[in-house]
This record gives sequence, C-alpha cells and structure tokens, in this order.
Amino acid sequence: MNNSLIERMREEQYRLVSIDLFSGPGGLCTGFKWAGILPLIAVEWTDTTVETYSASHNAEVMHMSMYSDENGIHQEYLEQFMHESTRTLLIHGDINLVASGMIRDLLLARYGIDSENETVDVVSGGAPCESFSMAGTRTLGDERDDLFSNIVRISRAVRTKVILFENVKGMFSKKSADGVKGGIFTYICDTFEDDSVQPSYRLASRNQEEILLRACDYGVPQARERLFLVGIRRDLNDVTFTYPERTHGPGCARPFVTVMDAISDLPQVDMGEGDDLIEYHRPENYVSENQQRFVSIMRGDYDGDGIHSHVPGHFANGELFNDHNVSSHKGPGHIQRKQELLALIPGGSSMRATFDRLTEDGTIEQYRHLFPNTIYGSRNRRLIWDEPSFTVTSHCLDEILHPVLNRAITPREAARLQSFPDWYQFAGPYVQFHGDREQDKYEQIGDAIPPLLANAIARELVRALIGDGDHE
Repeated sequence: MNNSLIERMREEQYRLVSIDLFSGPGGLCTGFKWAGILPLIAVEWTDTTVETYSASHNAEVMHMSMYSDENGIHQEYLEQFMHESTRTLLIHGDINLVASGMIRDLLLARYGIDSENETVDVVSGGAPCESFSMAGTRTLGDERDDLFSNIVRISRAVRTKVILFENVKGMFSKKSADGVKGGIFTYICDTFEDDSVQPSYRLASRNQEEILLRACDYGVPQARERLFLVGIRRDLNDVTFTYPERTHGPGCARPFVTVMDAISDLPQVDMGEGDDLIEYHRPENYVSENQQRFVSIMRGDYDGDGIHSHVPGHFANGELFNDHNVSSHKGPGHIQRKQELLALIPGGSSMRATFDRLTEDGTIEQYRHLFPNTIYGSRNRRLIWDEPSFTVTSHCLDEILHPVLNRAITPREAARLQSFPDWYQFAGPYVQFHGDREQDKYEQIGDAIPPLLANAIARELVRALIGDGDHE
C-alpha cells in the first residue's frame, strides 16, 4: 500500500482494510469503521440499498448493470474508477458477475494493494438469508444456498487474512440437497476449510453455541441472534481469533439496552405525523446511564470501549444531519379499523395473542370484524419499554408496534433498535412491495447487521490481527 494512502487512512483513524460483500445498507461497514476497519470495496445489487450505503458512507458507485455485457464491464467505464482514492468503491451489481480479477485490479489501482505481496485484512459477507430462515420456505437445493461461495472465491483471489461470514440461526438446521438436516452448515464449513484450493483457511470455531451471538449481549436494544464464521488463512499461524465476551445483561458491567433507552428520546410522533427531517432535542435528563451512552453513539459523538462513533465528514454542511434534527421519523398511517385493533393489543402481546385472549374471554364476537381472516403470530407485536426489542426483520413495519402509541414503528425507531446512528440516510420509499429491487426503508433496515454487533466482532478482528482492540 502506498505511503500517502496509509497516512491518509491513519488520519481518519483506520488501521485495517476490508472488502464488504453482500453489503446491504452498510450495517457491518458502520460497525467496522467504529472499530478502525475501512471497507475499500463493497458489493450490493439492490438499487435503493446502494443509494443508502453511498449516501451514508460517501462511497463511489460503479453501476455494473448499466455498463456491462456478456464480456463483462466495459473497459472505458472501468477506467473511471482506476484512480488513487481513500473512498469506498461500491459495486452495484450481481456478485456472481463480479470478476475476481477486476477486484484485484481495483485494489491495485485505487489503494496500491498488490494481492501477490500485500492484501486486505478481512473479506466479509452475509449472503441472503431467505433460504435459511425459519420464517422462509427453506427449499432444498435453493440456488441462494450457494451464493456464499462468492465470499470464498473473492477471499482466495485477494489472499485475505481473515474471512467473516454472517447468517441466520436457521442455517444450522437447513437440510442439504440430499435431505440431511444441518447439511448446509456442514457444507459451508467444509468449503471454507477446503485445503485442496490455495490459499486455504481454518475456522476459528464450528461450535454452534460459540459462533451464535445475540445482539442484546453487545449493546444492541434487540434480542436478535446471528451466527458468525471466522476463517483464518492457514499460513498465519500466529493469528488467533476469540469470539467477543458479552458486555451487556446479567453478569455484565452494563444491563441490556432497553426499548426505552433506545427510542424514548426521539420526538413523539403519532400516526401519520413526522416527516423526512424533523427537529430533535436531546433529553435534559436521561432515563439511565445506558441511554446516555447509547444516544451518544447514535448522535455520533461517543469515543470509548473500542467504539469510535463520529459523524462522517461529508455531513459537515449540516443539511442532512446536525445536532438538532433527525430523519426518516414518520409515523405510519392506519385505517380506522386497524387503529381500533391496535388499541386492543397490550405491551408484550401480539395480534394473535390478543385474538386468543378475547376468544378465551368470550368477547371475540364484538371485535372479530377488526381482525383479518388469517392471523399471523409474528404480526403486530407491541414492544415493552423496559426490555430489548424482539428481532427486527425486513417485515418490521407489519410486525412491531410502538410501546404505547397505536401505530407501527417509524423507520428511525427501527434503525435505533438496530443501532444505526441518526446520521444514517435511508433512501427509497417508506413502503414498497416486499422483494422489489427498490427496497423500502423498513426492509433495508431489517435485513441489515446491527452496527454495534458488527463492532463487537470487528474489535476482536483488530485484536487478532494487530494485538489490541482499540486505535489512537
């Protein structure tokens, strides 16, 4: 890596560099940056998600679909990105079509990294989880099961030191194409450790209890579980990765961050109120030390415990974010019948549980007209102030109710529950057909890796590769 680039990176407090595959809106990128790891190249195919990542991280975007054919991306267009830079390059396109050679060429031209002699420190990625999720169809032989192989392909091409793979808990039990329960997990682990292809990698652990992390244990106000596989290049005998110890909850120095800690300082907007950008004032009195710390991280002025949260420099003009505003805080509107239904659901309960309770009470007939014909157990669940949220998913608009207001949560509340900072700019519509290439704000937020969970992993990667978990 050339000296001028290293110097500029150090000025921006980065000590390691990475490649961010299946990047989503940038949850992992954010947590990595807070720990001192700079993603140099990212890959994402969903249109509005690319806009979110680019706007929030000032990434330069290469649009593959617009400038490529069966022979690959047009050389004249590619040359526009072959210049020295410290900005992340976000490749907007299908990862299956992102050639390993192009990644190597970009690393050399932009960042002075020659994969033969020097390399990125980490290649990370969380391949789409729909085929693994317990809430999905879990179809045998789903082609998405093999998307993760692109992470291994690109990792080997650039000879990365460490591979980080993230996915849902359901991957543990997903059957392989031959019907063996858990076969997909074994297949993925074996692919990472295949020593017939060089460079080869060894997994830090396959222990399902060790590699499964719960977000609320690391300061995220949400009881979300995700698995993380860490592969270390076999020739790096002195590199040892240890999974992060819990920092929050029973037996830890800090209690769980609750829903109240996470969102009660936000302006109270009722159904249909709020806007793309509204006025915000910090609380004069915080409800807890946890809230004060969490809000400081969210507002971009926390520096400690391996978390260096700061507002990115490209927001310096203050139009999109400043000390007195917050974005994407707009209360969803509901029809009258839905409003009456939501008013029946108490804290910690759901539409399904409320229906069952009214049935047991013998009063369901007077309320039956408010309920849909099909009642899903995960829909319209009301948060509890003094507990972490349940899992925020891509369907969170339909699943999560505000603790006391009779409405679904706003995108900004969902982002807080995921630990996205308030300077984050979520592109796209508020509501869109699920699965569309133009993902709405809720789907982007729910699909992402919580930044504070990513940060916990990133700090351990820094320790493993440098020897400490902090940077000056």
